[in-house]
Amino acid sequence: MTALSGGEQLDEELSPQNSVPERPDASAGEERRAPRSLEEIFPLRGDVTRGRQMQETWHAFGAEMEGAVRAALDASRSPPEIAYAIGGIVHNYFRTRGVTLTSYELRRLVAELLALRQRAGPAPPLVTFTAGPAAAETSWTGDEPGTPGPVVPDVVFDGPPSRLVDVEPRDSDAALLAAVTARARGRLATTSEGRFPRAAAAGAIDGALGELLQGEPERRDRLARLALSELCGMGPIDVIWADRSVRAVFVNGPAAIYVERNGAIEPSPERFRDHAHLAELVGRLARPSSSGAVMLRLRDGGEGLVIFPPAAPAGPILVLRRGAPGDATFERLIAARTLDRPMVELLRIAACCRLNLLVVGSEGSGKTALLAAVARDLSRARIVTVARHREFSWPQASKVELLVPSDTAFAPLLAAGARLRPDLLIVDPVRRADAPALAGLLSGGSRGVVAALEPHVMGGMSGTAFDLVIRLGRRDDGLRGVVGMADANGAPIFVHEAGRFHRRTTAPSFAGLVHKAGYGEALSRALR
Repeated sequence: MTALSGGEQLDEELSPQNSVPERPDASAGEERRAPRSLEEIFPLRGDVTRGRQMQETWHAFGAEMEGAVRAALDASRSPPEIAYAIGGIVHNYFRTRGVTLTSYELRRLVAELLALRQRAGPAPPLVTFTAGPAAAETSWTGDEPGTPGPVVPDVVFDGPPSRLVDVEPRDSDAALLAAVTARARGRLATTSEGRFPRAAAAGAIDGALGELLQGEPERRDRLARLALSELCGMGPIDVIWADRSVRAVFVNGPAAIYVERNGAIEPSPERFRDHAHLAELVGRLARPSSSGAVMLRLRDGGEGLVIFPPAAPAGPILVLRRGAPGDATFERLIAARTLDRPMVELLRIAACCRLNLLVVGSEGSGKTALLAAVARDLSRARIVTVARHREFSWPQASKVELLVPSDTAFAPLLAAGARLRPDLLIVDPVRRADAPALAGLLSGGSRGVVAALEPHVMGGMSGTAFDLVIRLGRRDDGLRGVVGMADANGAPIFVHEAGRFHRRTTAPSFAGLVHKAGYGEALSRALR
């Protein structure tokens, strides 16, 4: 494995000269009243599903948000304020529809929308002069005595304040985090390897925060998670890895961290404090070897590579690549703290009893990995998968894989899959247009259906058609994973709160079906 897999050089369009002021030539589109299509603005890369979703979202944006964009083009605002306001509108609109834009994509869409300002009328000049130079004046030679100019404070050059959020100064949090971590270290007994038990570290951090920060519960919780990551985890890498859209991380140095997302490599805002900080955290992953390069296996099935000095004279180089969702197993999900063992036992019972399961989560939250773990766990069962991807393509004699083209509805293959009489029919992902076909299949009495969809598709489905609903998302510990399980009536069975999973009921609505199938005692043990 090479450190950057040929990706050391960032894409040309991410270079500094292509920032917000750059926009497509507006002269050819003066007569158009709407933004151009995405293909005309920038080439769509990555998976086809995301490209189609971006196209649909951009089309809807043009139809719904023209008023908001024109309101942002306020002549009383400075150009940076206008660009920032439009950027916030675009970012929030796409994010609420499950699309996270890269910085390059956001800049190009903002530049496209700024063209509306020119079509609305000529922009006012940025600088005006009250009079031209006097005719009698001579040109400057450089020998004239200079006169001191006005003193301009640095604050004049600060960017405009955010109209969307209040941002805590990063340096302030960094200094406080360093102080909390230092005090917590002083409270802990260091082992020979410099590692700390997680529970003891959490207690020491809580005590240090009590001394250094009063009130501000949200900030306190955030700092507690970051400090725990510093003492027991991987610090900045944990923050990056919690984003499921990140497929790989490349650390070239303390201030040079890159991520791979949607097939493109881009810089990350996260940083290590210094070389010593990087060396300490990388040392938790591996020990130096004589070859200088150490291969890693991650708990979630991914892999990594560390190159130590002297092979890397500037300091350790780290590469982490996330495992493919189709390789997920229950044991790996438990190790990655996506869920815990009692929840796994409940999922096993539900699959064996052919309950209908619904997995709900945003893009990149881990839905496909959870479905793959369910399917792999029942290796002897007859399984049919209906999907728009090949994550379920592992060899298994009792499994049938049906692949749906990206531009085709699920309905024909969904009906065909049901006719194969599987023990489990796995559907991933269900789009809004597919919801009626799936609802019709369930209303006809089909059992053993395991489907995944994003929250905005739930409007086309009835939650009561599914015996067990599993929700995925970002939890209060900063990680993505299961946030709750509920029965068909919405009664919570498991929830994730205060960094732990908690059981809420021992009598879910599907208990009768489980007892009838002969798994009543196993259900009681799982929910005990």
